[in-house]
Amino acid sequence: MIRWLYLFKYPEGVPLAEGERWYLETHTQEAKRMADHGLIGYRTWKGLEAPFGTPSRTREQLNEYKRVTELVFPDWEAFRAAVVESGITYTPAPYGRGFEYKTIFLAEEPEYDLLRDIPRLG
Repeated sequence: MIRWLYLFKYPEGVPLAEGERWYLETHTQEAKRMADHGLIGYRTWKGLEAPFGTPSRTREQLNEYKRVTELVFPDWEAFRAAVVESGITYTPAPYGRGFEYKTIFLAEEPEYDLLRDIPRLG
């Protein structure tokens, strides 16, 4: 199982409500077409607003990304079919670039449960 997570924000100057409207009402509805090509899970969360910073990260840094979205595929072949080969096109955001993001791929299960496991390396 491949989990593809996006942490994203809207471009500077784009009101959050405007970005959310385009993303949730247009982009995500078009992206659901990937289910015909291998997508098996598609979820999103609005980020929680941290009320204060930490010694290593300011409040602004902690609150930089406004939303997280997860797309799930059974394997890399399904990912390729849905994302690379499907030919799905998307309506551009009315304000230009849709969103700025960081992305990571994860396996379904964690490598370690650090409250229970002690990683043994080498």
